[in-house]
Amino acid sequence: MKICANCGAQLPDDAAFCNNCGSALTDGNTGSASPETPAVPLNPVTPVADQAVQGDQQAVGQPNLQQNYQQYGQAPYQQPQYQQPYMAYDPNDHTSEFDPQDIAENRLFAVLPYLFSSLMGIIVGIYLKDSAFVKFHIRNSIRLDIAVILTLLLCIIPFLGWIAAAICGLVLSVVKIIAIVWVFQGKAKDLPIISAIGFLK
Repeated sequence: MKICANCGAQLPDDAAFCNNCGSALTDGNTGSASPETPAVPLNPVTPVADQAVQGDQQAVGQPNLQQNYQQYGQAPYQQPQYQQPYMAYDPNDHTSEFDPQDIAENRLFAVLPYLFSSLMGIIVGIYLKDSAFVKFHIRNSIRLDIAVILTLLLCIIPFLGWIAAAICGLVLSVVKIIAIVWVFQGKAKDLPIISAIGFLK
């Protein structure tokens, strides 16, 4: 196929004149048509589907842990930090001052002064003179007996004294029960209420 050099019209190979402009077709003013080469863009655009596939491949290779946690409603795992529990200091607790073996062996003897009287405690103290745990509770039983004697003195006062003595006797009975429980637990603590009285310390 020939091409007119004057107007660029496409003509058959056997044409001598251009049907469009009428110029004669010679070797100098004709040319052959060549197939057009499709233009290739300098910056090819990646289709959206390909981008999605690439994104999925990256997600498979490096999973986004934060999104997974949000999807399943779970918080990221954090290593727990262990701290030593805070122990409140009790000035009335003297258990740490005594030998654990002494407490374990003489716990039964230490409860006798509370069950009977401080006189029994003195006898036990003579028998177990090397037990500091027993001696501590003997001193507590003596303080408790002194408080009982002072409570009985209130009975001298009619009516009001009797009521006060009954209330104090009930309180001292509760204190004695607490002391017995502490002995069986292996504790050496000052008696409540009684230890707050100055001359009974």
